[in-house]
Amino acid sequence: MSDRSDSFPTPDVPAGLRAVYALYAARLCAPGVRLRHYAGRWLALHRARALDARVLPVMDEEPSDNRLTGFKRFQREALALVPPGTELVFVSLEHGTWRPRGPDAPLLQMLAIRLEVSGCAVGLAGHVDLDDHGRPLRIAPAFALIVDLRLLE
Repeated sequence: MSDRSDSFPTPDVPAGLRAVYALYAARLCAPGVRLRHYAGRWLALHRARALDARVLPVMDEEPSDNRLTGFKRFQREALALVPPGTELVFVSLEHGTWRPRGPDAPLLQMLAIRLEVSGCAVGLAGHVDLDDHGRPLRIAPAFALIVDLRLLE
């Protein structure tokens, strides 16, 4: 009898993406940070410099439109600004809520973190839990996220 993980192997997360997640999660949890009214950011970074603290993004904007279609539009526009074949890391930071323990549990505040690399089928997602005042409480572990089924081999 085969294990489900053998039947449906999880594709590998692009190299370096977990380090980018750790970097942004740590920045969001820095002392004195308050994220209660933080609208979020969408960033497009050159992959080769995504971990450089002084890197200037190719594009940077507040989330707009529908979260999914707006982020895809943002990605297309960022890719149009760089030479073909340039790899970009896309970072989505968005404030939201989640209900961790069933329909009657209270809503908890969080800042969702989503990372993708252009041309890769797999990204990462995770979040930072926030208290009622927007102070970071805990960094959730990141998990692999299929972002484009068409790119799976």
